[in-house]
Amino acid sequence: AIWRRWFDDNEPESASVPDVMEKINNEREIGNFIRLVLVRALREDRTVIASNNFIDGQLGHKYTEPVTDSIESIWQESSSRVPILFLLSAGADPTSSIDELAKKKKKFP
Repeated sequence: AIWRRWFDDNEPESASVPDVMEKINNEREIGNFIRLVLVRALREDRTVIASNNFIDGQLGHKYTEPVTDSIESIWQESSSRVPILFLLSAGADPTSSIDELAKKKKKFP
């Protein structure tokens, strides 16, 4: 019954985890990882949010903030030996911006 309440919660990644909350609080090194693993195992739909919370807690907020650099500023920092890697999420597609920059720089195939 208590696990069902946790499972049905709208935000299980923030809710108190039944039976293991004390362990999560006491284990500073792996407690938050245990929470992340439970969310991933039981509520896969909330994994991205739980992962962001975990990274925020372990590494800091700067690692979960969206990158707002323009394509041109990213291009200026690159070189033939420094690749550009885009990590995309749903709804994010930089293709048109890249094409525009390529046309502007006359490097469009």
